[in-house]
Amino acid sequence: MKIKFTVIITAVLMLCLGVSSGAADLREGFMRYKWGENILQYEGMERLYSKKDVIFYRNPGESYAIEDISIDDVIFGAYKGKLFAVYIAIDTLEKYDVIDRYLRKKYGLPATKVYTEKYLTTYKWEYQDVTIKLKTDEVKDKMKVAFYYEKLSRDLNKVTVDDIDKSSYRFFPIDKNKKPEMIPFLAF
Repeated sequence: MKIKFTVIITAVLMLCLGVSSGAADLREGFMRYKWGENILQYEGMERLYSKKDVIFYRNPGESYAIEDISIDDVIFGAYKGKLFAVYIAIDTLEKYDVIDRYLRKKYGLPATKVYTEKYLTTYKWEYQDVTIKLKTDEVKDKMKVAFYYEKLSRDLNKVTVDDIDKSSYRFFPIDKNKKPEMIPFLAF
């Protein structure tokens, strides 16, 4: 009896640890979707649009939750049929704040790029083989978070990815020959 109880407790602990680490860890994939696997093996996938070797899908029967916030608009990108990216449109500041707080807590402080003339901001985290980007476009009033599996993403030509992802925000290097305007601290 004691052995059965120990086996049951061990099995329950392994299941709990396996589910929590597998479900929350981007190393293997996004939720139940595994990086690099054939996207069509998952039931309910609905094709949205395609360009060259990249096809975007959604699963209209699924929604996710982070804290008490519901996330419904999840888009899956497949390159040559294999999952390489996940995009989530963020429709409220409340959702943005929850996602930002969660990402900072889980992955630390992000690298930040700001393109002030266009009112664009991108926070970037790198975790294992996954790059996470939290983006805002204040002019278009759009926000999104994107997850890119680098082993497949780097196979795509950068020009092709930018061309395909029309909602992506582009950043250009700062002109090193141009002197920045000096603004006194707290004079805004």
